[in-house]
Amino acid sequence: MKKRDYTLLALLLISSAPLHAEEAESRFTLDETVVTATLAETSVSKVPAAIEIITAVEIAEMGAETLHQILTEAQSVTLEPTSGRQSVVRMRGLGSSSALVMLDGVRLPSGFQDKADLVEIPAGIIERIEIVRGPGSALYGSDAIAGVINVITKKPSGRSKAWLSTRYGESRHGEAEETVFDAGVSGSTGSLGYVLAGSFSDKGRFDFDAKDKKTDGDDMRIASGAGRLVWQAGDRTIVSLGAIYAEVEREGIRPKRNRENDWYNHSDRFTGSLELQHELGESSELLLRLSRSEYDWGLKLIPRDTNASELHDVEQVSTQYDGRWRGKVIDGHIVTAGMEYRADDRIDDGLESEIENFALFLQDEVSVGERFYAVLGLRYDDHSGFGSVFSPRINLAYRVSDLLRLRAAYGEGFRAPTAFELYSGSPYTINRILIPDPDLEPETSRTWEVGADLKHGGLSLGLTAFRNDIRDMIAEVFTGSYEGTNPKIPVNSMENIADAMTQGLEVSASLTLPGGFELSDELTWLESEDKATGEDLLYVPDLSNVLKLSWRNKPAGFNGSVRLVTIGTHSYGAGVKSAGYSMVNLQASKTLTSQVKVSAGVDNVFDRKVEDAYGNVYGPGSTGTFYYGGISLNL
Repeated sequence: MKKRDYTLLALLLISSAPLHAEEAESRFTLDETVVTATLAETSVSKVPAAIEIITAVEIAEMGAETLHQILTEAQSVTLEPTSGRQSVVRMRGLGSSSALVMLDGVRLPSGFQDKADLVEIPAGIIERIEIVRGPGSALYGSDAIAGVINVITKKPSGRSKAWLSTRYGESRHGEAEETVFDAGVSGSTGSLGYVLAGSFSDKGRFDFDAKDKKTDGDDMRIASGAGRLVWQAGDRTIVSLGAIYAEVEREGIRPKRNRENDWYNHSDRFTGSLELQHELGESSELLLRLSRSEYDWGLKLIPRDTNASELHDVEQVSTQYDGRWRGKVIDGHIVTAGMEYRADDRIDDGLESEIENFALFLQDEVSVGERFYAVLGLRYDDHSGFGSVFSPRINLAYRVSDLLRLRAAYGEGFRAPTAFELYSGSPYTINRILIPDPDLEPETSRTWEVGADLKHGGLSLGLTAFRNDIRDMIAEVFTGSYEGTNPKIPVNSMENIADAMTQGLEVSASLTLPGGFELSDELTWLESEDKATGEDLLYVPDLSNVLKLSWRNKPAGFNGSVRLVTIGTHSYGAGVKSAGYSMVNLQASKTLTSQVKVSAGVDNVFDRKVEDAYGNVYGPGSTGTFYYGGISLNL
């Protein structure tokens, strides 16, 4: 940022200060609970792992519309450049296939190029997000090398309620006009609880350069719904039936071989689950779950001359059966034992692939007194294409005092190559050409981390150092440039990198200030290396940071936040580095009555041009400065 930008930011912070307010709730509150880390509700202050929980209040403060936009402000999570204007995550420098994304504990099925597009999950159906950084293969198997992101949708409420909200926004350039609607009902009748939530958004295209034969942002419509029924079948039995659906349409302009084309994209995503929870005794419970996910994706590219249209389509169906038991076996030991069977059937432009995976896992939570806690885990996976593998982990935590906790972890994991990496590739796109490799081998990982958590009064501080060593890492490797275009398009190939590593340092801090203010920061330094060449891995930013000042005044009904989001440089290959960027985002809301709240915000206050920056497609700031305002009704 320029000096002028920092001066304006300081003035905004000062001018937003109130005279009186209640103290804010800390983002790093240690008495929160998390399910994803151990498959059971456990206090964050106890779990020996690096954890972040993003609540509904924080999602509202971001003014986020989709899961993609929420995760742009999560620690050690950055976004990966892909074809098809998708938005997919990287975690701790590892690619999107190494970070498992789940909806209510069910794997989010992959779509185009075997990636899960986060734009397709609207913020309106999300209650909270649990992010567990570090090795997760001992519980979740392949795709969880870097960590797990569990998106938890809205659940039935005890009393009946309904809500409706709408907002409108557009960029300072008069483009990207957007209208968003969210609505839902929730409650219970007798032993049956219910929730139904829906969201619709319509965003117009924007284009900074009409001469480059492409729209920088497309017309995009997202319609989605989520519902859940929870039946208390007895004193010890709960049956839950849930479903999530999302439909996305995009329209824009794309160049191909120097021709201008109309680009149409449509996708449908459905995930449903049936779950039974039964208490076998005072300290023993059983869970059985059946889940099914279906994903259809289609693309039509229509040249504006006499050439024939180009069509692409993807269909994927995933079916999974889970069963697990959790109980106290002896004092100080809580054991979880489970099994999982998953079948993935995929058709990618007529190319069919089938994958089956059977797994068994065992976890022991060990408590010694009030100070020492350990989680020991081991998982066995039998993959239909690449054989069997064991994934162990050990997480340790020791509470030195009421103020300080130390933790350490070690885990091993694996990831099998996807059908896209093996066979499909991307023979021609705007961003890069990608060559597949049918001889790819699975990658394996070893992860070490050490950390400390400190809490004293209104101060919370977390520090984590980690290192991922990857054998046979499946990654894109720069091999040259395509000569038939101007500018030249990079050509990458999928390869196994014999030895690679990412390592870094994560610092998270929050400070409760007088007057209802809270100052927080999430900073990550990253290094990566292809050990064979000594070069940086592609698309791994050297730094990411979110600095946030929030204000919550409950008596006055006012919430507000100022966020400075920074992403550092990353490598494109051949010594070429991207430029980093910093953006300032503002948001405020005012509760007028118990039923009415208004809100407004500005993304990218200083109009930084980041439309070509790393992972920022459809994100805050991609349109330049963006203004929005809305109203929410609780009925």
